[in-house]
Amino acid sequence: MRFTTRQLAAALTAAVLAAGLAPSAHGAADWETAGSARFEDTPYPRIAMLWRPGRGDDYSLERHARYDLILTGPWRLRLQFNDDPPGLATGFTPESIETAQERVETLRELNPNAVILVEIYFYEYQEAWLPEDHPWWLRVDGEREQFWPGTYRLDWNNPEVQEHIVSRTLSLKEAGVDGVFYDNLRNEPDAWVPFLEKLREAVGDDFLVLANSGYAVGQHDFAAPFLNGFMYESGWSHGREEWDETIAAKQHTETLLREPRISVIEQFEITEGRAGWPGDPDRGEPPAERDHQARRWSMAYALAIGDYFYLFADDTSHAHDWFPEYDRKIGMPVGEPEQLGSHVWRRRYDNALVVVNLPGADESHQVTLDHPAEDAFTGETGETFTVPSGDGRVLIPLDGG
Repeated sequence: MRFTTRQLAAALTAAVLAAGLAPSAHGAADWETAGSARFEDTPYPRIAMLWRPGRGDDYSLERHARYDLILTGPWRLRLQFNDDPPGLATGFTPESIETAQERVETLRELNPNAVILVEIYFYEYQEAWLPEDHPWWLRVDGEREQFWPGTYRLDWNNPEVQEHIVSRTLSLKEAGVDGVFYDNLRNEPDAWVPFLEKLREAVGDDFLVLANSGYAVGQHDFAAPFLNGFMYESGWSHGREEWDETIAAKQHTETLLREPRISVIEQFEITEGRAGWPGDPDRGEPPAERDHQARRWSMAYALAIGDYFYLFADDTSHAHDWFPEYDRKIGMPVGEPEQLGSHVWRRRYDNALVVVNLPGADESHQVTLDHPAEDAFTGETGETFTVPSGDGRVLIPLDGG
């Protein structure tokens, strides 16, 4: 009889809890694939690519395929709009859809379990994408409202704009990707709910939808029943020292989402000003001083409080490096998140114990095991580990542990 990973994990739970930490009896080669839910048993950590692969990598499909969630723009799949200017296009040309299908198939051959998403712009268009006098532009006092330099906002409350984006998304679905990504979700239920209703009617229930909740946590639950996940960009964590409310809000929101869930937590290494915005001379360059502690606590946080894809990026450029701990697969969670104190959370996985002591904690947290383990972040080994305030550990049992 063949068991799924979740069945194996359930059978191992009691033994793992009794031992405190135990190596798994199964490995990454055993993860099953099953249709649209093939990625649900991808072992953690699950690393997301947000628009660009790691710093120094080319944009080849091979580089894309190293990630567990691939979010890219239409041009990376060679999709071409079916009208000019591009803002008038209802979708993509048949020829480019065929090309995109081939590229998607190559990605699936390279990484069968990857989640492949493509962004569809809806919030803002480049200045040249529509005539200046077009009624779809959002205007304030008669003037178009700028978003990024060189881009202007669309009138998202206009039903014609919503139907236009539904049409583009339906054309994207023909390319064979798993789903769509929408940036800049706002607290605008009167616009978003009708749009999402139209969208689901058009693309069906199996097409994945991820939306960027930005720095907001718990403010977009009205959209959750239509979505498979939220992206949480780094701002929700900047300067935070109290965590109960934001963790509770995230965990509640996750219960409202459609299955399978694909939420993403992204942590920025640089948090001041407009780092990474267009015009930033350092955009895409690594920080002068690396914040390795932020990398450790934020990844441990993503692993400890729920089921998330994760990325540690420089700033809003989403430039990043590929870190060694990304290759240390720890399997699936075998228990629910556990809160041990106001700032301390842990969660057990097939092959690891994850512990985070969140920023703002008054003191370090001590972890004592009954057998040796290695910290995936630092390489430190032992049976006792100290987790300072604002830090995290991913403790993998050593052979025989």
